[in-house]
Amino acid sequence: MFSRLACINEISLGNNVLTGPNIFICDYNHAYEDINRPISLQGNIGNDNKVIIDDDCWIGTNVVICGNVHIGKHTVIGANAFVNKDIPSYCVAVGNPAKVVKKYNFETGAWENV
Repeated sequence: MFSRLACINEISLGNNVLTGPNIFICDYNHAYEDINRPISLQGNIGNDNKVIIDDDCWIGTNVVICGNVHIGKHTVIGANAFVNKDIPSYCVAVGNPAKVVKKYNFETGAWENV
């Protein structure tokens, strides 16, 4: 629902990835080096980047994922988050930029605040 993927190299979504509406995922960004040229004419950066979202993730409403990013298995990205770096498996990440706030502890069998 009104989501957008922008890809130069690779965007990969695993099995059972759940997304809210209005998400944006891209594996590149616009170059901006020369203030005398329009940004639209300066090309792109990150042509080798990949966005990988592993199995069983939940990407909340209005999330933006940009750059060379790997989101691990069974991870939740909270609504309105901006993800520009890797997020490990079995975590909850929120904010701008996204930060891990909970991790699953397999020894205790419970979610723990970070």
